[in-house]
Amino acid sequence: MSMRKKNSGNSKSKLLIPAKTQSRRVAVLVLGDIGQSPRMQYHALSLAQAGHFVDFIGYDGAKPMNQVLSSPNIKLRHIRALPRPTSAPRAAFYLYALFKVLYQIVMLLWLFLFVIPTPNYIIVQNPPAIPTLAVARASAFMTGAKLIIDWHNYGYTILAMSLGDGHPIVSVAKWIELLFGAKAYAHLCVTSAMAADLRDNWKIGGKIVVLHDKAPKHFRRLTASEMHKPANVNTTDISNISNSGNNEESLLTYRKADGTVDMRKKRPMLIVSTTSWTADEDFSVLLKALVLYDTVATQINNSIEDNSNREALPSLAVLITGKGPLRAYYEEEISRLQLCTVRIATAWLSAEDYPLVLGSADLGVSLHTSSSGLDLPMKVVDMLGCGTPVCAYEFPCIGELVTADNGMVFCSAAELAQQIQDLAGQLDSRGSAYQRLLQGAAAFRQIDWNTNYKCVLELLR
Repeated sequence: MSMRKKNSGNSKSKLLIPAKTQSRRVAVLVLGDIGQSPRMQYHALSLAQAGHFVDFIGYDGAKPMNQVLSSPNIKLRHIRALPRPTSAPRAAFYLYALFKVLYQIVMLLWLFLFVIPTPNYIIVQNPPAIPTLAVARASAFMTGAKLIIDWHNYGYTILAMSLGDGHPIVSVAKWIELLFGAKAYAHLCVTSAMAADLRDNWKIGGKIVVLHDKAPKHFRRLTASEMHKPANVNTTDISNISNSGNNEESLLTYRKADGTVDMRKKRPMLIVSTTSWTADEDFSVLLKALVLYDTVATQINNSIEDNSNREALPSLAVLITGKGPLRAYYEEEISRLQLCTVRIATAWLSAEDYPLVLGSADLGVSLHTSSSGLDLPMKVVDMLGCGTPVCAYEFPCIGELVTADNGMVFCSAAELAQQIQDLAGQLDSRGSAYQRLLQGAAAFRQIDWNTNYKCVLELLR
């Protein structure tokens, strides 16, 4: 059943539709901040580049990528956020949550039925499952659109982290997620393990396709000259951890007498960790590891008796970037640390600065621990996409992304500290384990998001 005449464009595409049909209109829905939803932004860009017309629905907030803002085929459709009470009894928060869901249902149905042109396809991010899956299913039925669910994780497992597995609300959430997620034209999964779980345990109907995250083409390893440019790493918040005030020398690079730029021989090891500052990432593990490294590095460096100007272990410059509810808590914890060889800064990087910093880093660290055990951290994809080796917290699916060729996994602060220590002394050593990890990370990025997207979505024709 369709409430309006379907709209279509003129260009041809082979992504989601048979080759003989014209370009289509696709609604991309994320019930979250569009600017903080990279995978959904990549969906919109790839569809737009293929000639489709995209109505991108979500909350306003962080600035999306410039390509999204400038694309003539993408129209942002912002959902007006409902003000959240700052303080109220627990019962009032439950009432607010219920009213918020009802408000979202009304807003989304209004957009789908009366605001945006009738879509041919609806791509919805899950989680959150409530109320997006129900609204997307209803909207697809009423407009005749084909529904595609992009499974990032399970919403009920995230809820269980705060309420507990046995909580009745978690059980209801799981039932709703299964009920409205069970049938769709197609299901995109971030891991092979999630695809298997949907197929074998959830008995999902529709095509199931694994769409691993990949970084876009502009994510890459920077050269020393590019790192040295003022517009790149030196003007972001990372400058807070640099002691250099000399224009000829940056945190990582220096300009030689002949005008060329090279990496500093006594530079700090630049470590970047990206986070949403949520409960599924225990940043105390990283902080404890940095304290352990600082203790060992201080002892080793103080024991050097010669004046060769060569440290046994380099200092660390650590940048933690992201927004989220636990940021203030961990910033307070960081302020209490007394470190000699480690400097830590927190920041929120723009979409333009983010790949530049990752492309300059020596090592990426991920503290992500999946609530379901079936999803993979986008931050690690971004790091490897920039050719940066990764140390990642171990959980069941991480091996689909982090391998012995491009990184290491750890289970404790002590293990992470040892991995950092082992790699820190090898940054410029030819044939070292660190150099092999660099090569492995470079191999990972040979297939970028657009290439992966086209190959996978050919299966949906």
